[in-house]
Amino acid sequence: MNKHTAGLTLLELLIVVSITAILATVALPSMSTLVAETRIRSGTSTLASMMKFARMQAVARNAPVTLCPGHEGTACGEANEWNRGVMVFEDTNHNRRRDEAEELLGFREMNRHLRVFSGADPDSTGKSRKRVVFSPAGTAAGYTISIKFCSPDGSTQPAVIILQNSGRIRLSDRDGSGRKPVCGP
Repeated sequence: MNKHTAGLTLLELLIVVSITAILATVALPSMSTLVAETRIRSGTSTLASMMKFARMQAVARNAPVTLCPGHEGTACGEANEWNRGVMVFEDTNHNRRRDEAEELLGFREMNRHLRVFSGADPDSTGKSRKRVVFSPAGTAAGYTISIKFCSPDGSTQPAVIILQNSGRIRLSDRDGSGRKPVCGP
């Protein structure tokens, strides 16, 4: 009778587990970077599409349309943080705030795992634009706005959406002044 047993010895099993642990240790940091890069790419795509939508609505309705950071589409935020959500509404009374009678044209949640802000840095609320008003001609009143997208841990290269007064939207690694974004701690 042939006594041939199939299986692994304890030593072979430990070697396989050790190799798997080493490979996982090498792969996990690059996986978290990939996730952060994907979140930034998704966030910039979402905001750029909302900007294009707002501009298109202003032209189609022949009326001013406002894009602003907002929570659940109820009111524009007064801070320079855009990571809670973005809303678009027709501003019929030109007060740059959404009143109850004004139609909400769109709202999109932003990825809360990102730091999304306008201004020089996340804490500079004084001189940063908190909303964009598109005219019926499709232009954006005011000065060029740069909205920065940063991963909270700073593990990836930040991205910047720049909206010029002409209504042109572009993606960059620098703000409208040519500076690299400061994402903060």
